Amino acid sequence: MRITNHANLPEAIVEAIRRDPYDAGPCDISLTRLIGPPQIRILERRHDEAIEEDAADRIWALVGQIGHGILERAENTAIAERRLFADVAGWRISGQLDRLVVLPDGRLQDYKFTSVWACQDGPKEEWVAQLNALRWLLHANGYPPTRTLEIVAILRDWSRGKARAGGGYPRHQVRVLPVGLWTLEEAESYLIGRVRLHQAAEAAAAEGRPLPECTPEERWARPDTYAVRKPGRKTALRVFERAAEAHALAAATPDGYVEARPGEAVRCAGYCAVAPFCAQRQAELADTQASEAA
Repeated sequence: MRITNHANLPEAIVEAIRRDPYDAGPCDISLTRLIGPPQIRILERRHDEAIEEDAADRIWALVGQIGHGILERAENTAIAERRLFADVAGWRISGQLDRLVVLPDGRLQDYKFTSVWACQDGPKEEWVAQLNALRWLLHANGYPPTRTLEIVAILRDWSRGKARAGGGYPRHQVRVLPVGLWTLEEAESYLIGRVRLHQAAEAAAAEGRPLPECTPEERWARPDTYAVRKPGRKTALRVFERAAEAHALAAATPDGYVEARPGEAVRCAGYCAVAPFCAQRQAELADTQASEAA
């Protein structure tokens, strides 16, 4: 991957991004890659020299690395910057413990530098899988099992003004999110399933067959919605995921009408570096263009 600097950022920032020290070590796959979509991993490897990403789009990843470094000086119960390995279904997997904290009461905490939106409904599914998989990896390397899991979310875009306004907005810039605890057997079964999924994708790539497509969840897909609106009003009266419900309310509302809002695969649209090389994404765009032209 080539890091560009179209935003003309200071060279020190760009070089810090280019010199990311990430190293998965001697393994077949890292835990992060294992949890992620096989299609993205294989396309990134296949098109590595052609992929470009601007340094401006990597700022928050850099801030997260800085934050983890600062936290190292504050917590003597942390297992910091250590990579662990284990064999699963014929593959060697590895997991990086950037900033894991094991507290005396049996809590395992992981820090995330993230947005308010990312954790508004609790920890993301991938965080749940990642922390439970790390717990299993710790156990496989001789650490005692922990009893509870937590994500310490540091909200990078938190607003004091929005917090004062109340509602469901977080009151503070740090949120501690409980994570559902899997049994060690459940975690191992999950890891075996993910390894086999990636192994099947590797076989498909080697044989020239289509790669397994990303799921709606992996694509961060938002469904089509239907907004009920009135002339002269800036905001919708209500937004529905079912067209029939929207049309029923519009019919009962004087001058009401329905505005269709097409869904979007958020990751594909703006957060996936291999989207230009992805047959799934390109077919979707072609279908959209054909529908608009009809």
